[in-house]
Amino acid sequence: MINGGTTSKYSDYLLQIFYIIFFASIICSFRAVSSIVIALILITSLVKNKTETGLFLNKNLKNSFLAGCCIFYLLQAASLLYTHDLPESIQHLRIKSGLVLIPLAVCCSNYLDPLRVKKLMQQYLWILSAAMLYCFVIALHRYYFLHTGDEVFFYHALVSPFRQNAVQVSILLFIGLIHLLGIARGDVYLHNKFVHYLLVFYLMFCILLLSSKLVIIFSAACFVYSFIISLKKNQKTLLTFSSIFICVAIALVLLMNNPVNKRFNEIISGNICLVHQQKFSPAIYFNGLQFRLLQWRFVSEILRENNAWLTGVSPGDAQTFLDNKYISTNMYVGETKNGGFLGYNTHNQFLQSVLQSGIFGLLIFIAICCSMIQLALQKKSMVLSSIVILLIAFGLNDSYLESQYGVILFTFFPLFFYYGTESKFKGRQRMEEGK
Repeated sequence: MINGGTTSKYSDYLLQIFYIIFFASIICSFRAVSSIVIALILITSLVKNKTETGLFLNKNLKNSFLAGCCIFYLLQAASLLYTHDLPESIQHLRIKSGLVLIPLAVCCSNYLDPLRVKKLMQQYLWILSAAMLYCFVIALHRYYFLHTGDEVFFYHALVSPFRQNAVQVSILLFIGLIHLLGIARGDVYLHNKFVHYLLVFYLMFCILLLSSKLVIIFSAACFVYSFIISLKKNQKTLLTFSSIFICVAIALVLLMNNPVNKRFNEIISGNICLVHQQKFSPAIYFNGLQFRLLQWRFVSEILRENNAWLTGVSPGDAQTFLDNKYISTNMYVGETKNGGFLGYNTHNQFLQSVLQSGIFGLLIFIAICCSMIQLALQKKSMVLSSIVILLIAFGLNDSYLESQYGVILFTFFPLFFYYGTESKFKGRQRMEEGK
């Protein structure tokens, strides 16, 4: 007969394997695998908790982040009562089920702790590095043998072998990068100093090529922060010199004429007043800033015209209303009205929440963001704080809860690093006990 201790060890071993598979699935965009593995993590964690405590439910489940996600999901489910497109609403609920299942899987046992998260992040970094290397090999093949342009090395084209989104991969890279910076501040290195900083430069290089403006700015800010901390402590470490070098490199990339620079210049080009026009020509090009400002106008008009400020128009009908706006204002919708801007969401999770679920949806989403900030404040960790701030800022630039991997980014990594970060109080307590 297998005793409780042996069962717990088997559970730990299985969870380690499942988390590694989960990392590989989200990095390489194996969507079905991601869903299956989350279910396996949830079941195994429940068994582990039952074996160790005699209860299926763990005290970690009592947290405001999980509660907020559950309430937000229930509010989305309530839209089934008034939606005009029931199949589409059900599809949205299927995608957003991760809002409940992923935090539940992470919180329902005590498996994650600082030591295990550190070991799992090693595997995460190797998988991420190998995946990006594969993308570079494919890009080189396309460039030299298929004679494509150099665009294959940038933005969505670079990660197209995995059918990934460049911005979401940039966030995955940033998570790996900020983890490396965080442990380096404690004089802990992945394998050794040379490999550690080689990986730092490699991940930063990948972030630059993927050209996400938001992630590049956040990465630069983290290196500037590391440099300032080094100055305050009067330290001259390899991290200090690396921070200086990377900040200078980022500045040069942004000042020189290249595809990355062009994406930044695009923000300041164009007339902002364009968004106030009642009608457009299909030939008009909207840059990222113009399009997002236009969404503020469209969402306000849709909610006002349908008296839906309190309830929203439902997740299933939101895109239909937006598509009708694109058509009525004569924006480019493709020659057969099945392309162009059709299908584009608000590219802002705050706007998307109020459009789908009204003021209540917006308030609950803001409450979830506040609970993430609370997690970061409790741990006082640069790594966790950077990830939380980036994800909240990302919500102003993308409707990430409309995609499976967006939901994963939003729900998994804050909790993963929360349980993987030792609190300052416990750290001081251990130091005092060791004296």
